[in-house]
Amino acid sequence: MDPAKIQELEDRLGYSFKNRNESYRALTHSTFSKEEKERKIGARDCPYQSTYATLGDAILKAGLVSILIEKGVKTKGNVTISKADLENNLRLAKVGKRLHLLEDNYILHRVGKEEKLKEESVALCSDTVEALIGAIFIYSNSSMSVIKDCISKIFATKLEEMERKYLNEGHMGDLPGRP
Repeated sequence: MDPAKIQELEDRLGYSFKNRNESYRALTHSTFSKEEKERKIGARDCPYQSTYATLGDAILKAGLVSILIEKGVKTKGNVTISKADLENNLRLAKVGKRLHLLEDNYILHRVGKEEKLKEESVALCSDTVEALIGAIFIYSNSSMSVIKDCISKIFATKLEEMERKYLNEGHMGDLPGRP
């Protein structure tokens, strides 16, 4: 993959990987890895994203809860509802679309083309967003601060919308700068 293209993605994420192989694994779907391994000529082991996605799912939850609390969401119920809205697969797929993961061919996959790809696009994008978050967590030396910055950047629009909603409903806490 073109290093300039990866740099664009890193700019959108707000994080630069020191080693591009770290980002490639997060962008590699199991279908691509399986096909590479089964090639008759030039077969190779190609690590893929599933482990990063599992970690990313957990880290995303923790990061979102922390951000929501910092934004002043007061109750456990509101934190839970807001987090669930932000982390569902459709929302993550929208984040993937804003990051241009499929449109710019960042995700290495062999899911198929056109109709099949359209069917699988939500899972491909949501899994890849989680994998990127997992990889960023690992390669930032488990920095929750870095993760929260990335999450805040890639979810900025929805977080701002949510914050306005809770402010209007009077559900925000007594945080500095909060009415």
